[in-house]
Amino acid sequence: MNIYITWHYTTHGIAYLKHVLSAFYSGEARLTDNPIRIHGLNQVKLNDTFSESLSKGVTFDKVFYLTAPQASFDKIASRRKVYRRSILEDQEIIRRGMLEVWEEVLSQDVHEIESELKLVKRKFPEKFELFQELLWRDIQHYPIEEQIKWFNKWSNASRKYSEKFTLVNFEGITDLRDELQITGQLQKWVQSISSQYPDAQFVINVSLGSNETQVAWHCLGEAGLLPKNTRFIKTYDDKSDNSDTRFKRFSIIEIKTNLISDIGTSIKLYENTASELRKLSDLKMKVFLATGFSILLIGERGTGKSNLATKHKGPKVKFVAASCASFSDDSTAESELFGYDKGAFTGALREGKMGLFQEANKGILFLDEIHHLSTMVQAKLMKALQTDSKNVFTIRRFGSTTETKVECRVIFATNKSVDELKEILLPDFYDRIVQHVINIPPLRDTPEDRQKDWQAIWLGLKFKNVAVSLNDKVLMNWLDTLPLHGNFRDLQKIAMYYYVFEIFDEETKRLSGYSNAFSYAKSEFEKYHSRYNKTETGYVFSESSTTEDMSKDFFSQLSIWSIRKYKSASKAVKHFKELGEDISEKTLYNWKNKV
Repeated sequence: MNIYITWHYTTHGIAYLKHVLSAFYSGEARLTDNPIRIHGLNQVKLNDTFSESLSKGVTFDKVFYLTAPQASFDKIASRRKVYRRSILEDQEIIRRGMLEVWEEVLSQDVHEIESELKLVKRKFPEKFELFQELLWRDIQHYPIEEQIKWFNKWSNASRKYSEKFTLVNFEGITDLRDELQITGQLQKWVQSISSQYPDAQFVINVSLGSNETQVAWHCLGEAGLLPKNTRFIKTYDDKSDNSDTRFKRFSIIEIKTNLISDIGTSIKLYENTASELRKLSDLKMKVFLATGFSILLIGERGTGKSNLATKHKGPKVKFVAASCASFSDDSTAESELFGYDKGAFTGALREGKMGLFQEANKGILFLDEIHHLSTMVQAKLMKALQTDSKNVFTIRRFGSTTETKVECRVIFATNKSVDELKEILLPDFYDRIVQHVINIPPLRDTPEDRQKDWQAIWLGLKFKNVAVSLNDKVLMNWLDTLPLHGNFRDLQKIAMYYYVFEIFDEETKRLSGYSNAFSYAKSEFEKYHSRYNKTETGYVFSESSTTEDMSKDFFSQLSIWSIRKYKSASKAVKHFKELGEDISEKTLYNWKNKV
């Protein structure tokens, strides 16, 4: 079961909903395992899609259209009333000889479709059907209630969607600029829908409504309060499209439901760090980028590998990023990396497509989760990485016989260890990418930055109307005990739990059983995300390891534990010296890195 959810959008109106649904109905946008990414959708052409008898794509089983009182929308945009006479400048209205009809309709100033239809049928009977056909071009300037009547009764989508369409009017939202009010109302409704349709796939258009409704969707997504099978899309117009001044071409792009975590909340990684490990990573990155060779970043999930790359790229350097885990098969990986020529495969665009390498020309290409690439794609990528004397790559588009020169810096990233990469990657490919390696330290190895990291996460999320003491001793003492295997993402989850409790209404707070945001955040995190348990406080030996390897592993674990326990290498060394052990910081780090 597929369910589509969207807010009403005052500047575009319900015809925009119809055009998005038309894109899925026609098959231009598809619900496959691949992310939705469609550009150049023509609203004028899509308007006729539902007049066709056969669907080539998908018809949603349910459509939930979210609104607030009309007055709430009128507060954030006056376009509905101010711009209604713009229909008289619509070239299609003029071309079809409907100017006189619309002048008469507007002179009545009723904004009520049924009355206007009666008027046109009485005064311009020969143009009545044409008026109905063209009504969609002005539907955004009618009251919401009238727009919904039009969609369900008079639009060509009504035969497919009138019985599947559900209006959800949040009467309690009186201010569409109030994130707390919106999120509180939306959360209750989402919980209800999730329980009604537990196995459904939800496609939520998060870009409509107001800026604050978008914030609400992302907050619910980050807090894990959306249905388990939820996909976010955004839709936006191409402002450079001059083919129709009234209706721009538009795009449908799928985005992650944890977008805030994914982009790292705009924190500046390692700025003013007290950690020697982080300072070393920063210095290595600066030096390696200057050499012109490829770089491999190794670090656990959530350690900020992409942030480290973007921080050092410079303000005017092009930066193209992709996750190798998103490539569904070898052909997709090859076409995404190198591009393809027209006709290279079934469904290939007429003009072909530029690949990631070409997009990153004169800039930086960041390829995350490199361990997901198949051996076939590794082999092709290895050949492309063979640069000439000027450090220029040579690539060949999928389906092409010609080669293209590309000059860019390639940064690879993985959450696998070097030993794991040796098992996963082709030997030659491994040798090619493991030249300049930077190990990104996990947060448990940088306890001296723990308070700074927490402050950066909280401030970066920019929560409104919710305060937290960034120096709260109880909170910081608890954070200091956590190994944070999800690293920055774990801190983000804790912040989201804290925030969500604060925006709960009083009844939800009572039912949760917690008296304050800290207790709720601590409980939720430990329940669903904390992996700190007895098996991780000690070392487990492997029967397949030699005694030498086990010894290195043991001392590595001892180093990690002691640095985390005493919050810095220097304090750990001091502790060992008090016990009569003459151990230096260098020895600790050598143990940790198995040197």
